[in-house]
Amino acid sequence: MNKHLKFAFFAVLLTGAGYFFGIICRQINQSCNLIFSPSTELLHLLLWLFAALGAIALTAGIVATLVRPLWIVILIFTLSGVAMLLGWQVSVSNSVLILVYISVASFYAYNIARGLNERITFSVHPISESQGMLLMGLILVACGGLYFGCSTHIEREGFVIPESYMQMFVGPMREQVLAQMPEAERGQTQAEFEEHFQNMMDHLFEETVKPYEQYIPLAIAVGLFFTLQTAASLVSWIPSFLLSGIFPLLKTLKVTTVVIETEEVQRLIVE
Repeated sequence: MNKHLKFAFFAVLLTGAGYFFGIICRQINQSCNLIFSPSTELLHLLLWLFAALGAIALTAGIVATLVRPLWIVILIFTLSGVAMLLGWQVSVSNSVLILVYISVASFYAYNIARGLNERITFSVHPISESQGMLLMGLILVACGGLYFGCSTHIEREGFVIPESYMQMFVGPMREQVLAQMPEAERGQTQAEFEEHFQNMMDHLFEETVKPYEQYIPLAIAVGLFFTLQTAASLVSWIPSFLLSGIFPLLKTLKVTTVVIETEEVQRLIVE
């Protein structure tokens, strides 16, 4: 197969992974209600996010390692960013986040190219060293999308404390109060208690939460960023481990080959 056709194949893989990641970012952008009310649906979304992160990490590692010169690598990363934007939604805020991805990915490719050039024998070690930076950039893009999505949601509908969180507090207190009441009075007491508790929470919300409502999306995005970053750091070795098996497979399939080069080296020494 022609070398340029191989480059095009690798580019299609990364572009497809970028489009997939964009679709997941679109779902995250619209998941403000899921963040406020955690459920299995949110867990499934996060699992899909990690699948998208893994897809980009694998394909980006292949492109950054095998495609040369470097400007072609950066062009392929740019195409994957455009595909990511199309899978997401074309907007000013999303375009800014995609530029962040392209910048981080380009620096990632540069670091890998430099690391490979400095080594005598081929190794995935330069990829492992730069993997965390790429994953952090992707997580930043996803959390940025969540921030803009939550900001729009709160501006449109306002922030409301989820009912599930309310029940976490009111449930034990209600049971404790009702346990002290006669059986005949529990129905009326329960209604009065819930009305009183709701009024108290509404007043507390207006006094303590409402003035800082505009900062809630930022707090959510930052919290999710550090949570995902911690989780990603625990599994960041997986893409490098898979690549250490993929590269020998590509060699076996005659997609790649090992080239031994002899170069003259000039050094300054003391005689």
